[in-house]
Amino acid sequence: MIRFVIPAMLCHAKKKGLDGKMRKVPGPPTVRKLVGYYTNGKSPNFDRAREYSDWKQHVARHAPAMVLDATRAHPIRVDVWCFFPNGAHSDPENVRKGIVDALFPGGDKYVYGYHHFPQYDPAQPCVVVEVTPCGR
Repeated sequence: MIRFVIPAMLCHAKKKGLDGKMRKVPGPPTVRKLVGYYTNGKSPNFDRAREYSDWKQHVARHAPAMVLDATRAHPIRVDVWCFFPNGAHSDPENVRKGIVDALFPGGDKYVYGYHHFPQYDPAQPCVVVEVTPCGR
């Protein structure tokens, strides 16, 4: 088993404009977030797509060097415990999915796992990740 911690990523704050749409607040990133999975849908949100791409790079920088391929014969379990800074946050399963996407860019067909219910730590928001190769 491999266990590591991914600290929250600094993101841009957002506020609602006069038209009711959320927009980035100018200036440097100031909000610590655990970013959840995102895919472009019918109306793509390019800010969220960029934030998700940045999150996957953030995860890769904080993960230990691992060379693990999940196969049918050797699946891999990835469990996460999310410690959010406050009650406005992503779904923990989507945070887990983003971490899996970052750790297994070649495909995650044989990756499974667990996400704990949301927990809160305003001082040090983070995700605790456990990676367990199975059937080896």
